[in-house]
Amino acid sequence: MKFNLVAILLLFFISCSDDDRIIDDLALEGDWVLSNVICFCSFTEDVDFSLTTINFDPRRGMVTVDHESDYEFFRKSGEHFYGGQANRINFSDGAVFFFETQEDQLTLTFEDNPDIADDEVTYIFNR
Repeated sequence: MKFNLVAILLLFFISCSDDDRIIDDLALEGDWVLSNVICFCSFTEDVDFSLTTINFDPRRGMVTVDHESDYEFFRKSGEHFYGGQANRINFSDGAVFFFETQEDQLTLTFEDNPDIADDEVTYIFNR
């Protein structure tokens, strides 16, 4: 009897629903160029956001970030492992971003901490 109950509970926890689907890597795959940053922060008028590029490689579960300016947007330069579910990207440092793709535009919105004021930031990338 105990074995049947354990087996049923195990099957319950293993089964997946639409809410538990893996991140949609294919929508992210490829090169993206930063076009805008929306936040409670200020930049000088001459900031060229397009000097920041990212590349999502779903086969490796990596995003490569490259900054060719003094500013570091989104993540530090280099390769970063990512994971997630549905429309959320998770990084090993605990940062979480919601993403949305529409044609040739990618929007990444930082999941803000409600206990911290003004930590909201959204990155707009184009192909």
